[in-house]
Amino acid sequence: MYRNNYFIDIHTTPEEAGQVRSGETLFVEERFERYKDGESHGVPYRCLTPKGLKNVLVAGRSISTDRITQGSTRVMPSCLCMGEAAGMAAKFAVDMAEADVHRVDTDRLRDRLREEGAYLP
Repeated sequence: MYRNNYFIDIHTTPEEAGQVRSGETLFVEERFERYKDGESHGVPYRCLTPKGLKNVLVAGRSISTDRITQGSTRVMPSCLCMGEAAGMAAKFAVDMAEADVHRVDTDRLRDRLREEGAYLP
């Protein structure tokens, strides 16, 4: 539901800090390729809608991701974008005849976020 390009920020133990590849120790910063200028990845709306829970939206550090992705999405700028998307989605759900965050029109949500200045190519 938004775009992110923050690099992976993982707090590792000394044991997991380096990974050996071809006899060479690679640290977290060397294991993953950084985005180039203008590149980003999308974070889908379904990360904000927990399975099996009705009318619950999560945003920020509680979204559904794996550990590596969490290292990128847990930072404040990403959390701010998620919060804006979740708040807008909640408003859309409340306006439905029968509120359901799992049935929010994501095309409409993206369009409305763009109107507010979100970068969603």
